[in-house]
Amino acid sequence: MKYKAIEEFQKYIFDWYSENGRTFPWRYTFDAYKVLVSEVLLQQTNVEKVINPYNTIIKKYKSVWELADADIMFLKDLFKDLGLFYRADRLISISRQIIEMYNGVIPNKREELLAIRGIGNYTGNAILCFGYNKPYAIVDTNVIRVFERFFDFKSSSKRPHTDKKVWEFAQMLIPVNNYVDYNYGLLDFAAVVCRAKNLCAVTA
Repeated sequence: MKYKAIEEFQKYIFDWYSENGRTFPWRYTFDAYKVLVSEVLLQQTNVEKVINPYNTIIKKYKSVWELADADIMFLKDLFKDLGLFYRADRLISISRQIIEMYNGVIPNKREELLAIRGIGNYTGNAILCFGYNKPYAIVDTNVIRVFERFFDFKSSSKRPHTDKKVWEFAQMLIPVNNYVDYNYGLLDFAAVVCRAKNLCAVTA
């Protein structure tokens, strides 16, 4: 792929984000714990619905140590408007594993994060990028749609978000700096503009 196309894409995302980027309480905290909590809550959920539960959890449970002993029924009640009550169990399970495996310190290495049950490629990379300011790509269904429409890059897998080639492609697009802004911009653009029924307002 030509570097010029990548550079133009990065610039478009940066420019769009500077004008249209969304604001959420977990952004730019560079706190791996807050990123972890937000990412578990955000799974298959409208982002606006996550804000109040997130703020409540962060205020009540200030670390993985406290979250590991959280009241499961309190969490499930908190998630009643979100659905997917498994998230309560997942938050507690992940916290306990981090305590058992890493003495309560959320790892800053990808292989160590992925060794934790409940943390996959997306959550692991989100923690590394948004929690530890490391250059790791973020890929979801909406982002894959952006890749298809801008670069004509398509996965042959029935589950593209698990396709290793998709993640490698996404990693190739990561800029040499400002990768946090880039990832937030890409996620926002993909969610707000490049929807399934909309054409992305971007061309190579």
